[in-house]
Amino acid sequence: MTRPVPRIPIKDLRHYFLTGIATLLPLSVTVFAFWFIVARLGNMFRPLFHLHPALARMPGWSATLAGFVLFLLIVLLVGWIATGLIGRLTLGWLDKLLKHVPIVKSIYTSARQLTDAVFVTKSSLRRTVIAEYPRKGSYAIGFLTTDNRVTLADGNRAVFVFFPTTPNPTSGWLAIIPEGDVTATTMSIEEGLKMVVSGGVIAPGHFSLGDESGR
Repeated sequence: MTRPVPRIPIKDLRHYFLTGIATLLPLSVTVFAFWFIVARLGNMFRPLFHLHPALARMPGWSATLAGFVLFLLIVLLVGWIATGLIGRLTLGWLDKLLKHVPIVKSIYTSARQLTDAVFVTKSSLRRTVIAEYPRKGSYAIGFLTTDNRVTLADGNRAVFVFFPTTPNPTSGWLAIIPEGDVTATTMSIEEGLKMVVSGGVIAPGHFSLGDESGR
């Protein structure tokens, strides 16, 4: 006598399916994005390899990988040169030149602002805070951008708070808010950015408000 085949409830199948999607999707996106970057950047230098007979016989995947390694070496070389005195002077002169060339200056300025926002803004943030913004009763996570204070017309001191957007923290609003209306938090800059980018999905377990304002 054969045993009856056990039936799996529909709700369990749905749970297994959603769990599988949640597990595979981040891995698939990560692998695809990594290979896309490697392939795009690596193929930039493949035409150079055809100039040498030995390199021209390389398999396609190895030529792509070699091109990507060459790209990384060039980036490291440029970074090393840019940190020196001559490099800083040259890049400063080139920066001024590109900002005065018609059409080119708009593209270069936008790209420059984007890279500054990604690589510089984070280091320029001072503290993660919470303030009523953009209206009373609505709270938003922001970041102090400077330790300096300004004096308002009523004599109260105010701070500069940057409120990034979700999920792109490179854009947002800068507000000048009275110091007493800004509440400090126990979150680090990294934790605050993760919370903003994730839309609140990723929140630190020890999240709490400080006892003082954003001082």
